[in-house]
Amino acid sequence: MRKFQDERGIFLTEAVVSICILTIVIGIVFPILMQTYRERQILKQKNEALTYLRHQLLLWKTDGDILSKADPTTVFQLEWIEQTDHSAYLRVYWNYAGRTHYLTGEATK
Repeated sequence: MRKFQDERGIFLTEAVVSICILTIVIGIVFPILMQTYRERQILKQKNEALTYLRHQLLLWKTDGDILSKADPTTVFQLEWIEQTDHSAYLRVYWNYAGRTHYLTGEATK
């Protein structure tokens, strides 16, 4: 069997170049995907913290006469900054990825 001049097989250099390109693409894309995942988690936790903050301020405003119950999946800490008979300032904070995130809200009666 004779090999025609136009017929080519996969050579080692082409395979190595393809693997190098694939490694570079994975090396660039993987950190971007990880950062996107972290930012997505932070946004999810902020949304959950906002719901929890609203629920706690509503509990304070109605003196605990509320039927719904907030069950967050993230562990939040509550800090009453100021609480009087007519107004309240509440801070909800949590730790994620080595950073402390917080939201502050206020309510009046």
